[in-house]
Amino acid sequence: MNPDHGHWWLAADRTHSVTGNLTALEDSSLRLQLDHHLVPWTDGDVVVWGETTDEVPVTLLGCVVLSSANQTQEVYVHVALIGIHIASADDAIFRELAVSLSNLTDWATRGRDAPLLPEQITNPECTGEHLSLRWVENEVRLVVESDEPRSWAGFGNTTQAFQDLLTLAGNADCRIESSVLSTDEGTPVEVRMTADNVIARHWHPVFVLGTVSDEFISNWLTLRAKLGMSGSVLFSLDYGGRGYFQNKLFNAASAAEGFHEVLYPEATGISDQDYTVLKNHIKALPDSPARQWALSAIQRNQPGLSKRMHELAAIPDSEAVARVLHDQKKWVNWIVNARNAIGHSSWDGMGNIPRELRPALTYVTKTLLHLVIFEQLGLSAEQQRSAAAVSHLNLRQRYDDYFDPASTA
Repeated sequence: MNPDHGHWWLAADRTHSVTGNLTALEDSSLRLQLDHHLVPWTDGDVVVWGETTDEVPVTLLGCVVLSSANQTQEVYVHVALIGIHIASADDAIFRELAVSLSNLTDWATRGRDAPLLPEQITNPECTGEHLSLRWVENEVRLVVESDEPRSWAGFGNTTQAFQDLLTLAGNADCRIESSVLSTDEGTPVEVRMTADNVIARHWHPVFVLGTVSDEFISNWLTLRAKLGMSGSVLFSLDYGGRGYFQNKLFNAASAAEGFHEVLYPEATGISDQDYTVLKNHIKALPDSPARQWALSAIQRNQPGLSKRMHELAAIPDSEAVARVLHDQKKWVNWIVNARNAIGHSSWDGMGNIPRELRPALTYVTKTLLHLVIFEQLGLSAEQQRSAAAVSHLNLRQRYDDYFDPASTA
C-alpha cells in the first residue's frame, strides 16, 4: 500500500478535503505535499486524516506547516498511522505492538537449529504487559501485549529497552525497521516515522539468546529501569551518530558517574562518623560567610569522582577490565580530567590527556560500562573477556594504539 495520491482533511471535518502526496525524504522523515491550503499555521500539532487511492484510512499526527506557496502547502508529519483514523495521539485503543528490530532475528536464533522462542514474558517493570519473540514473515519480531489499551506511543519504553539490549549485545546501534499496532478489534495499523540508518556492519554479538538464562530478558528489563537516565546517556553514544568527541566523551563520563550513583546509592566520601565530626566542627565556628560556605560545600557526604571510577572498575571481571583499561590509574585520571574540563568548558584539564587518545577514551569508557552491565546480569567472566576483545573491532584504531601495555608485574 502506497499512501501517495490520497485525499486529506482535518480530523473529523471532511467538508473540506484536498489532494496531496505523503512521501518520505532520504532521511526517512515524512512530508505531506498538498495541492491546496489545508493545515493552519499554529504553534500546536495538527491531526490530519486521509484516505489513499485504495481506500485505506490514514492518520497523520504532529503536522506542522513548513511552507506555503500560491495554493500549495508542505507539511512536516511526525508519524503516520496507516489503517485507522484517530482523533488524538492520546487515544488509547491499541493492545499490541509487533516490531521488527535490526539484528533481532540473528540474536534470537544464532547457534540453534530449531530455536524455541520465549512467549508471554511478564514485564516486571510494567504491570499487565507481556513480551514474546515470534516468527513473522521469515523474521523474528518483538511482540508487546498490554492488558489495558494504550496510545500509539504507549509501548515505546519497552521497545526502547529491547533496542538497548540488542545494542548492548552487539555493540552496535539497534533501530526499528517496522512496527505494526493492533487495536482491541484486531485491526492492524502500520506505524511510519523517521528512522535512522543502521550500522549493520558493526554487529558482533557477544552474547545471544541461546547463551543466556531463561530469566535474562526479565532481569534486563529490571536493570534497564534501574539504570534510568544514566543508561539512556550510555546508549546515546551508539544512537547519536557522528558528532564532536567532546560531547560523546562527556556523556560517557556522566554515564559512568550515574552508574556508580545507581549501584552504590549509600556510598560516602568519608565514614559517617568522620563526616559528623567534621560537620560539628564547622557548625561550632562563629557565624560568617566562610562558615556558611563550608556548610554548603559539605552538604552531602559524596565520594570523589576518582573514588567512584575506581569502585566502578572493580565490579566486572578483573581480567576483562584489564584488557579494556590496561592501566586503571591512568584511565581514572584521564576520565576525571575530561569530565571536569568539558563540564566547565576549560581546556586546562584536557591538557593532561594525550591528544591522540582522547577520541578512544569515549569507547574505552563505554566498553567498561558494558562490562558492568554484563556483571550485573550474571554473564560469565569469559563472556566479559570476549566483549573486551570484540570491542576492538568497533574502534577506528585498536586500544593498544592508544594505551601503554598492561603491566606484567
